[in-house]
Amino acid sequence: MVFSPEEEKFRKIISDYGWHVMQVRNREEEEGPTFSYSTGLWQSFKHPEIIVFGLSSDLEHSIINSVGEDIKSGKRTFKANSYYDGFLEGFKVFMIEAQEPVKSEYATWADWYYNREDFPILQCVWPTTSGIWPWDEDADQSLLKAQPLLSKNYKT
Repeated sequence: MVFSPEEEKFRKIISDYGWHVMQVRNREEEEGPTFSYSTGLWQSFKHPEIIVFGLSSDLEHSIINSVGEDIKSGKRTFKANSYYDGFLEGFKVFMIEAQEPVKSEYATWADWYYNREDFPILQCVWPTTSGIWPWDEDADQSLLKAQPLLSKNYKT
């Protein structure tokens, strides 16, 4: 199979490091949240890929790389419906199992990389600085717009 230079670079990063972080930033005139996601964690470590919405690109990248390093080193693995610390200073994050159509709608490069075959994705969900989660009754619409929940089947 012949790959474009971008596809070759993408594949090489996964081969060299175990995963790639794709960042998606919308232009001002486009609708939808900004986000980042991993590709390669499933292949390299049999661990679900990670997707994070609505933070700065540097912070999203840092979270995904920290998750990847924890997995790679054997420090910890991540499961749905669980809280984790060490990613946002003073706050825990919560992992939920992302459901379809996340792969075709958001994680398009991962979907391509895995030949459209099934692979799991965990969404890393974060609270506001006031400790409000997207599922809380007093969550603001801007929080839900920045961080859409990719599953309805989670237990906090």
